[in-house]
Amino acid sequence: MTGTEGDLAAEPWLDVSGVHCEGVVWDDAAGRLRFVDIPRGRVFDAGVDTAGGADVGWFDLPAPVTAVHPTTRPGTLVVADGDGVALATRDGLTERLAAPLAGRPEIRMNDAGVDPAGRYFAGSMAYDLEPGAGRLYRLDADRSLHTVLTGVTIGNGVDWSPDATLCYFVDSPLHRVDVFDYDVTTGALSDRRVFADTSAIPGMPDGLTVDSEGAVWVAFWGGSRVCRFGPDGLVERTVGLPVSQVTSCCFAGPDLDRLIISTSTEELSPDDLRRQPTAGMIFRAEPGCRGRRTTEFVI
Repeated sequence: MTGTEGDLAAEPWLDVSGVHCEGVVWDDAAGRLRFVDIPRGRVFDAGVDTAGGADVGWFDLPAPVTAVHPTTRPGTLVVADGDGVALATRDGLTERLAAPLAGRPEIRMNDAGVDPAGRYFAGSMAYDLEPGAGRLYRLDADRSLHTVLTGVTIGNGVDWSPDATLCYFVDSPLHRVDVFDYDVTTGALSDRRVFADTSAIPGMPDGLTVDSEGAVWVAFWGGSRVCRFGPDGLVERTVGLPVSQVTSCCFAGPDLDRLIISTSTEELSPDDLRRQPTAGMIFRAEPGCRGRRTTEFVI
């Protein structure tokens, strides 16, 4: 598949002059889409019923900022960044929750998610992509930080099944989506296994989201697509994009029926950028199914 080939095509929606947009997430309480531009440290929010960026806001934090999620405190967000995890408002960082990477400029946090009980899971990665240098962390409501996985290279998409018994996780260079049994009472992962082997799909798996039917939607970095995987781990549907660096996806809107997709310009040559003028934009598609409400981080 090249260009916009696929069962569905995503259309450009928001042009935010993105360098490396990531981590789209729907904030149900605020009625806003949130996402980040990692190297700029920029945190965006947007209304989904407008076109062309007419209803987009943002604020800047010390870069990098790699993920953003709503919290149980109105007006306060939880972000992953170069040092670890912090709370932030439009006025800046307000509280450092965890700093496992402080003093380690060679490594940063990456993608993140909130489990059905309100815990924060965030992966990390080395800038030089050193194999196994990253981890997957869990931050509980009592502010205790736990390492739940070691030997991670690029900790990426993480989300849970609708019944909270399964956790899906991507370590991108492995070219697969893994699944764990999940204990929502304790936050423990167990019995890691391959859910979907993506080695035959162009690009690397990146961000992911689980819909209301339990299917797993995965963005493919370098692959110009988002794929929907059924319970058997096989591709059921493909959304094509006219850009290669696809980073994350989520369901948004009051009815959670719009698929929002972030993209990047990183690793693109000047010729690539001429061929992909919409690289770095936020795209949307009508997938014909619905997502699940985003859980807020409990503070």
